[in-house]
Amino acid sequence: MSEHASPGARLSADDRYDLAVAAGAASRRNKPSHLVVFAGVIFVIACGVLGFTSCEASRADDQLSARASQLASIADMLAEIRAIQQAADPEAEAVYEPYPGFRSKMEEVAKEIGLSEELQFPRQNRPPTGLPGVAQVTFDYEISEPTLGPLLAFAEAATEKIPGTRIASIDLRPRADNWQMKIRFERWERTN
Repeated sequence: MSEHASPGARLSADDRYDLAVAAGAASRRNKPSHLVVFAGVIFVIACGVLGFTSCEASRADDQLSARASQLASIADMLAEIRAIQQAADPEAEAVYEPYPGFRSKMEEVAKEIGLSEELQFPRQNRPPTGLPGVAQVTFDYEISEPTLGPLLAFAEAATEKIPGTRIASIDLRPRADNWQMKIRFERWERTN
């Protein structure tokens, strides 16, 4: 393009071409598309990393669930093995004999501890063990007390005063004016 061209003069084809090229270059400098491409690449990489970590987290959660169920089954098998070992031990003979006065002994323990309410009749269950001559007997109680101390004392005294009894599960919940305890006692008894 000629630098000394007059404002009213017509531009030659070469000057117009040079002017168009310079205008295109200035337009590209004012619209930096490389930043948009760079941001798009970062976004695609971030989505890929998110997908990968999501799959890994899901796989880890599945493994944790499998391990938890495996732990529970191992604990059950260990309890059964201990029951069989103790049932075979002649010194532990009394521990696994049926205890026909279980409910009345529990009521006696509740009175000794000083529970404010009488014990309700427990739900008794004998789930199949698959072990010949051995039965697992469970007794479920639901007790409410104004304070936590008598509930815990009852649970401890029951396991001490009734041979072979142990706590299989316990659930303590605070309520507006009392504590509620759901407790399951368990005994392994001979069936023959």
